[in-house]
Amino acid sequence: MSGAIPILFLFAITIHNIEEGIWLTRQQTSTQANVKMHDVVTQDQFLFGLLWVTGFAYLITALYMFYPDIGLFKYAYFGFLGAMIINIIFPHLVSTIIERSYSPGLMTGVLVIIPINGLIIHAGLDLGIITVLSFIFSTLIMGAFLVISIPFSFRLGKQLIHF
Repeated sequence: MSGAIPILFLFAITIHNIEEGIWLTRQQTSTQANVKMHDVVTQDQFLFGLLWVTGFAYLITALYMFYPDIGLFKYAYFGFLGAMIINIIFPHLVSTIIERSYSPGLMTGVLVIIPINGLIIHAGLDLGIITVLSFIFSTLIMGAFLVISIPFSFRLGKQLIHF
């Protein structure tokens, strides 16, 4: 896989997280009375969590680019790609349907994350870098890791940020 292709993931996740960072906490505050799908977090907590996820994506991508033959980095990278595609469906699309209100992150997810990540995954499968089974397994593991770590990052942000 060409050296620049993995970097496209960083563009996709950054633009997606910028959209979420700008609007998600405001949307959450305005709809919390209607449907409670998750705990409410402050904007500072949420931005701390976004920085965690974005920084982790940059680290995993850099490790994969420098050490493409190390399985842990390769599977973490492709797992992250898959987990971000799932993230567009659950919660963004589901939240938009249930709350009948646009969930920030859906547009960049559909227009940027799904196409770019899909192309990178397709190239990885075509080139034999990863198999379908290892991709599915990596996506499930990385998805579980992110689901567990994001609420932890919100709590850590609450403890560390005192402006």
